[in-house]
Amino acid sequence: MPHNVSIVIPTYQGASWLQETLPVIQAQSYAGEFEIIAIDSSSTDGTRDLLAAYGAHISVIPQSAFGHGFVRNKGVQIAQHPLIIFLSQDALPIGKQWLSSMVSLLDDKTIGAAHICQHPRPNATPLEVFFHKEMYPAHNKRFTLNDETTLTLDKIFFSNVCSITHRQLALKFPFREDLIMSEDQAYAKVLLQAGYDTYYSADVGVIHSHQYDIWTLFQRHFDSAYSLTGITDDTLSSNAQAGIRYIQREIQFLIKNKHWLWLLYLPFYETARISAHLLGGHAHTIPMFFRKRMSLHHYFWHRHQSANQQQNVHNHKDTAY
Repeated sequence: MPHNVSIVIPTYQGASWLQETLPVIQAQSYAGEFEIIAIDSSSTDGTRDLLAAYGAHISVIPQSAFGHGFVRNKGVQIAQHPLIIFLSQDALPIGKQWLSSMVSLLDDKTIGAAHICQHPRPNATPLEVFFHKEMYPAHNKRFTLNDETTLTLDKIFFSNVCSITHRQLALKFPFREDLIMSEDQAYAKVLLQAGYDTYYSADVGVIHSHQYDIWTLFQRHFDSAYSLTGITDDTLSSNAQAGIRYIQREIQFLIKNKHWLWLLYLPFYETARISAHLLGGHAHTIPMFFRKRMSLHHYFWHRHQSANQQQNVHNHKDTAY
């Protein structure tokens, strides 16, 4: 008998994406029951009306309360079914068997969570196409922790753009809410340490990619590097070696496909990406004023600063006694 599934979608001003995504979900060929749960950050573009038209359970939060870990934990708590699919509002499932294929990834009970291939959109830049080729290869991968395994990024890489896990595991190991992003990779690490395997399927896919300008690219990678600090076992040396190999393959890809103008653009692109990683990895040493401006998620630093101020007040009161 097919498992029942809860599909958790964080939303904000997502009507233009959901107009395409929701009909595909509704048209799935799946014998079990499934529900759509949206955690909406106070959209004003008709997102909630569109979700309601497709029978979604909608939970509205203030935009200022958004956090990648927080909204997913909230969706898990609301969910009524034993399997949870996390889906980004701008990720478009491919085919009518997407849902059944997702569920089948957890037929093996030793797999705690799985994520799938992300295919770039037709208008994706060559640099984004190469990124997807590297991060979402054409072969499946299974990750198991053993005594010799160090948890480097390539072993804990996981994406909640489209993933599936057991609700009981998501309740037992909730997503970290103290991270700007990379809550999915922190979750994968916890599962591996708890004795579960994680899995990447190249056979199931969604269409999903971004087009970032140089400054937005910098901000995103700054946040990513800060979030991954302390999560992975990568060293500065291993990161540098991996980065050099990545750029070498990137250059080869651009030359092979005759993307000459993008080859000229590459130094600016990679300078932004590398400097963001270096600065993000040492964000704790950077004054808050600059952190806020280098980050794509300003709300995080406002909350972080407020929490520190409250802690300082509390410590001051304790000292007074």
